[in-house]
Amino acid sequence: MFKKIAITTLLSTGLLLAESSAGININETDLEIEGTIDSRNLASMQTSSTIFQVDFNLINIEEDDFDAKLVGIGFGATNQLEGVEGVELTFGTKFIWSNVDTNEDDDGFKALPLMAKLRYSFPPLMFNIPPVALEAKVLYAPGALSFGDAESYREFRASADMEMIENVRIYGGYRNINTGFALDDSFTFNNGFFGGIKFIY
Repeated sequence: MFKKIAITTLLSTGLLLAESSAGININETDLEIEGTIDSRNLASMQTSSTIFQVDFNLINIEEDDFDAKLVGIGFGATNQLEGVEGVELTFGTKFIWSNVDTNEDDDGFKALPLMAKLRYSFPPLMFNIPPVALEAKVLYAPGALSFGDAESYREFRASADMEMIENVRIYGGYRNINTGFALDDSFTFNNGFFGGIKFIY
């Protein structure tokens, strides 16, 4: 059932986020759908050097001892790092909602972590090698930005992508997500490597 919803969401994302991006990544137990739209695609905001972005992601995890879902909707501002060619910095915030259904309990989680992201695009290389970029992202919410039974939220991601054909990138990376509950302040929601494909519109 969830996989049907996920595929429908991905297809509709391609329509709603025209001129931006939509992607899907997987590993053995996880499925994530993600999308981004930014102000470079809005004529009224193309005069600003700062780029404003709205992004979302949806993670579904199915393991033997628990099922979990996480939804995130974020907003950030991106600009080039002064004096460093190819480096973009993004700062913003993201609303996180997740649900963890173990064999013993069913826990909900809400937080509003702060976000920082760094992306480095390599300069054009010899021999027509496709464009390559590295990206790292950190999100953190202390108790003041965590709600209900949530105590804290920590997320770290690192990834690399390559544009194999125009407007299509393959990518892979690692993510670690910790959702701190009142009874378990360092619950590992997700930890592992992933690979996927992203479409740029």
